[in-house]
Amino acid sequence: MKIDRLLGISSVLANTDRITIQELAERFEVSKRTIFRDLDTLNESGVPIVTYSGIGGGVAIVEGYKLKRNILSKNDMKNVFTALNGLMSIDGSTSLTNLMAKLIPEKTSAVFSESDYVIDLSSWFQDSITHEQVSDLHKAIKNRNCIYLEYISKRSRSARIVQPHKLVFKQSCWYLYAFCEDNQKFRLFKVNRIATYEIMDVSFNFKAVEKIDFGKDFGVGLFSSQDPASLFEVILEYDVTNEFFLTDKIDAKFIHRINSAKESGQIMFSVSNLEWATNLVLSLQDKVKVIAPLALKEAVKTRIKRITALYKDDT
Repeated sequence: MKIDRLLGISSVLANTDRITIQELAERFEVSKRTIFRDLDTLNESGVPIVTYSGIGGGVAIVEGYKLKRNILSKNDMKNVFTALNGLMSIDGSTSLTNLMAKLIPEKTSAVFSESDYVIDLSSWFQDSITHEQVSDLHKAIKNRNCIYLEYISKRSRSARIVQPHKLVFKQSCWYLYAFCEDNQKFRLFKVNRIATYEIMDVSFNFKAVEKIDFGKDFGVGLFSSQDPASLFEVILEYDVTNEFFLTDKIDAKFIHRINSAKESGQIMFSVSNLEWATNLVLSLQDKVKVIAPLALKEAVKTRIKRITALYKDDT
């Protein structure tokens, strides 16, 4: 919105000695002509703007009128920049650009160079299916539109109508937190399990969400806070030439070199769910061998037999 851009320009001018029209245009992602019109609007509203010509010229607020109010500390600005920059990696709307300018009047390149973190939620691929889905779902949330979706769950593949409230990014995956009209309760839908979806021309009343319950199904894996007595101690043997491949699936801190002479190592961790561990081992292909527990070894062997049976008629 224009008012947001005007406030952003005012914030920049109030905290810089002078800045060029070109720099303002790039900062707010608009044309130079638009910036000139905005400066005229600010002038007409009583903000005294002066123009400097020649080398090192630009525009600024008249000396003496400027009042600096640094609400945010240097560290605050770095943290705000990191969060907003991460959000802008998937949402390039002008409202975020204007908000960035209002809260962080310094050049973003300068703040970026001093920040400790970089959050980029975008995909490596320009034609990312997930990115397109997240963008569509976000529009539905903003416009309060219901979504008709076909979802693949652990139990079945079903169609339902949901009221989208939030997008959640957790442990490298996107989720849609929505009120399911079938079950009459909130739940998380993993975005890559949404087979099809349609943004409906039906609005809904927003419900206050104070907390998201991720539930027990989202805590199963390597890190379990359950009673140690109920955990399986898993030991996998691997060849060190496969370490790089293995770190795509397992954190390196679980990967240990046991015998450098044989160039072999072991992966050791605890899990509460044997089926989860079986799926993990199979995803590691022929890069690991189960040493313990025996139940996991037998589960993997049974699964391999089923896979082999699928191809028994191939010539």
